[in-house]
Amino acid sequence: MLMDDEVWQVIKNTPNVINFVGAEQKRRYGRGRGHVKPMPLGQSEVERIFKQTQEQEPVRKIDMATGDKIVVLSGPFKDFEGEVIEVSAERSKLKALLSIFGRETPVELEVNQVQKV
Repeated sequence: MLMDDEVWQVIKNTPNVINFVGAEQKRRYGRGRGHVKPMPLGQSEVERIFKQTQEQEPVRKIDMATGDKIVVLSGPFKDFEGEVIEVSAERSKLKALLSIFGRETPVELEVNQVQKV
C-alpha cells in the first residue's frame, strides 16, 4: 500500500493505533511527542507471522458425545449430574443440561470439569 496523504490521515486519526504501528521520532526541542510514522515490516517479520498462522494446535481427543451422562467435578456446579447436549473439541468445552432448582438448564463447561458416568 502506498502511503499517501489520505491513508496517513486515516491511520493518524484512528484511536490507539498509531502507537501500535509506528515508531516515535524524537523531537529536536521541547518535551512533547515527536512525529509518529508507521514503519513497514521487514521480510523476516512477515515470514514469522505467516509461519505462526500456519501452525495449528493439536486437537485434543474428547471421549464424550451428545447424550452421555456426566458428573461435574469442579466449579460452581460441583456434584451436579447432567446430560451432554453439545461438544466443542476445538474449544475443549461442552454444553450440558443440568437440573438446577428442578429445571433443566443448559450450562457450558470445560472438558476437564466433568467426568463421564
